[in-house]
Amino acid sequence: MTPKELAHHKTAAKQLLGVPVFKPLKRNKLPKPLHKMGSARLMSTDLLSVSDTHRAVLMWRDGETLQDSAFMAWLFCVLENQSLYPLFELHFHPSHKGVHCKMPCETAPDYTNRQLPGAPELDLLTLDGLDPRVDVDRQKLTLQFCKVCGITLASEKDTWTLPLA
Repeated sequence: MTPKELAHHKTAAKQLLGVPVFKPLKRNKLPKPLHKMGSARLMSTDLLSVSDTHRAVLMWRDGETLQDSAFMAWLFCVLENQSLYPLFELHFHPSHKGVHCKMPCETAPDYTNRQLPGAPELDLLTLDGLDPRVDVDRQKLTLQFCKVCGITLASEKDTWTLPLA
């Protein structure tokens, strides 16, 4: 995918309707490429429609300690055959990295219905002291994901009063 194509997806009108609801994730609940994920410690949103052709999924892992927790989010475009093509993958692992992302920019592999192994990885500005196990911090990470992906929020009335950094 070219940088111009990625920029087109980022600037496309996308909107998140309300605060995402996280529920325990069971295997095969989400479509490919996330269908094999699931455990007692994983909490996930449903596949969220943010436009006619874009979907998002947000997920966090509850750990006994901060070092065992994580936050992940994906933005996909829906292809004509209804397969999902990953455009953006965000990860936050307090144990070893701050917020970082992967994008299929100038890559040769076909990532249809796959995550982004081998795709370029970039670090993003990380707020200090974030804990994916804390609701307010998950909201901050969700807002950062939305900002980076060009996803607007549906309403000022949503509980999105946290600053984007």
